[in-house]
Amino acid sequence: MIGIIPAAGRSTRIGGGPKPLLATGDGTFLERAIRALQAAEPDSIHVGVRHDPGPVAAAARRAGARTHIPEEVDDGPIATIRTVLRTLRDEGTPPNAILLLPVDFPLLQPETVAALSREWRESDAHLVLPRMKGRTGHPALLGGPLLDELLEPDLSEGAKSVVKRHADAAIHLEVDDRGILIDIDTLPEYRRHFPQAYRKRFQKW
Repeated sequence: MIGIIPAAGRSTRIGGGPKPLLATGDGTFLERAIRALQAAEPDSIHVGVRHDPGPVAAAARRAGARTHIPEEVDDGPIATIRTVLRTLRDEGTPPNAILLLPVDFPLLQPETVAALSREWRESDAHLVLPRMKGRTGHPALLGGPLLDELLEPDLSEGAKSVVKRHADAAIHLEVDDRGILIDIDTLPEYRRHFPQAYRKRFQKW
């Protein structure tokens, strides 16, 4: 099992700077995502980046992850997933499952990721999703034949198309972690959840 963090977006909705490098007071968005995935004890963690060399790629490697520039980078997170899967297959080390965590979920608790990993290891499920109060969130754990489906060319919603296709057979793991639901895409959202880090970064008075 491996971890995948798509982090190759343009960050236009959050000011154009690299969202993965935004501070939180306890590491950057990217550092927190990598720490969360490490709780699952994956074989490796892979980060999709827009530029390499570049600051996001350098930060990912410092934190122990491997970097990839996705093919068709503007296709969104699915481009990172496909590039990682193809690269590892070409290297002869295909994963049996992936933990998919967008970099936009810095409030996710590592304990939640560890619980998803345990559930997958103890079951025969090919899809394990966290759920809180009836709402499904991130990360998603996909394995087995679903990895082949992620390489299909016509997925209108990217990985979500595969998740929706198999939702009825998924294990929905109940968790007490609002971080699975909080997707931070804009400066107001960043300010709301990390007010001190926001003031330090954006306010000069």
